[in-house]
Amino acid sequence: MAAKQFFIIGISGVTNSGKSTIGSKLTKSLPNCTWICQDHYFLAADDPRVEVEPNGMQNWDKLSALDMDTMLSDIFAWIEKHKSLTPPAQAFLIVDGFTIFNHRPLSNLCDKKFFLQVDRDTSYDRRGTRVYDPPDIPGYFSEIVWPMYLKNLKDLEDQKDIDYVDGLFDLDTLYQQIYDSIQSEFMTTTS
Repeated sequence: MAAKQFFIIGISGVTNSGKSTIGSKLTKSLPNCTWICQDHYFLAADDPRVEVEPNGMQNWDKLSALDMDTMLSDIFAWIEKHKSLTPPAQAFLIVDGFTIFNHRPLSNLCDKKFFLQVDRDTSYDRRGTRVYDPPDIPGYFSEIVWPMYLKNLKDLEDQKDIDYVDGLFDLDTLYQQIYDSIQSEFMTTTS
């Protein structure tokens, strides 16, 4: 059996669960690794596809607030590039984002899927230390972020290939757990 040429790793989870930090660390430690972050695909604030809820808040926590077509196109471009390398070289792609597994075409591309979980208070506290553009308005976390997270999480129940990981571990432990799992899975698919 020929070695798998590329391996796509999805990292999802609630806001501020450590997705991007883990993605960055993995990119530095896995050979020939590229990282694509869903945060780079948000639509512009004045885009009419960003839904406005009855409370008047724009909902940035729905798939419709993201340009998933462009994100998927970028991933397919990465795949095509790595399919055509001569000589073939093994490569890793890290894809991180809070709703990447809710987008089924993207979820289906992932060879390994991790979902980082933290409790509501931890997510809220961590989110309070970050700056968003546009900035969170009062009540956004309670009225939009957390309810959408629960809805998006429920939508994943049929995907039995997601590894749910406790995001409360310190980052080094969390990183090592995910790195070891990737190595184990990759070795299985390439042997």
